Amino acid sequence: MALVVVFIVVGIAVAGGLAYRQYRNKQARIQAVMALARRVGFTFSLNDADRVVDMPFGLFSKGEKRAVELVISGEHDGLPMRLFDYWYYDETSDSHGNRSRTYHYFTCGIVTIPAACPRLRLGHENFMTRLGDHVGLHDVVFEYDDFNRRFRVKCDDQKFAFSLFDGKMMQWLLGADGFESVEVDGPWVLLAFPKVDPSQWLGLGSWLEQFHRQIPPVVYSSYPPR
Repeated sequence: MALVVVFIVVGIAVAGGLAYRQYRNKQARIQAVMALARRVGFTFSLNDADRVVDMPFGLFSKGEKRAVELVISGEHDGLPMRLFDYWYYDETSDSHGNRSRTYHYFTCGIVTIPAACPRLRLGHENFMTRLGDHVGLHDVVFEYDDFNRRFRVKCDDQKFAFSLFDGKMMQWLLGADGFESVEVDGPWVLLAFPKVDPSQWLGLGSWLEQFHRQIPPVVYSSYPPR
C-alpha cells in the first residue's frame, strides 16, 4: 500500500512539473512574440480576435478542433501581413472506446495581394498524398519533372495554376522549400511551416515577400481584384 502511495505521489509530482514547464514555455513564447511585434511595428493579439481561422483555407478545415494564437499584424515591405501560431487535433478511438488526440502545430503567415485568385494548394508529393486527400481540388501536372516529383499542386483552374507556376516560380520554389504548404484563395496567400521559434518568424515574412515577387505579371492582369 505504501508503495502505491509513493507511485501516486511521484506521478502527481511529475505531471505537475511537466505542466509547469509547459506553462513557462508558453509564457516565454508569448513574450518573445510580443517583443517581435513591438520591434517591427506590428500589432499583437494573444487570441484570434479577427477570426483568421474562419478564412477559406483547407488547412483551417482539418481536425476536430483548431485555433489561431499569438497573431501579429502589419505591413512587411508594403504587403499587408499576419504571422501567427496555428494548431489542430485529430481525435481517434480504439476498439475499447478509449479516445486519444493527435495535435499538429504550425507557424503561418498570410499576405494580401492585388488579385482575385482561384483556390490553389501547393503541398509535397509523397505516398499518402498519392492516396488522395480531402481538399476537393484537382491535381495539376506540369512539364517540369523535378517540380512534379517534389510538389503536388491542386487547383480546379489549370490556366491559373500554369500562369502562377511559370518556370521562374517553379525553380524558385525548388530552392525555397522547407514549408508545409502554400494556399492561394482570392487576394490571400497562406504559408504554413512546422512550428518555429519566434526568432524565425520574420523569415516567414521574407519568404512570402519573395513569393510575391515571383508572381508573374499575367496573374494580376488575368485575375484582377474584384
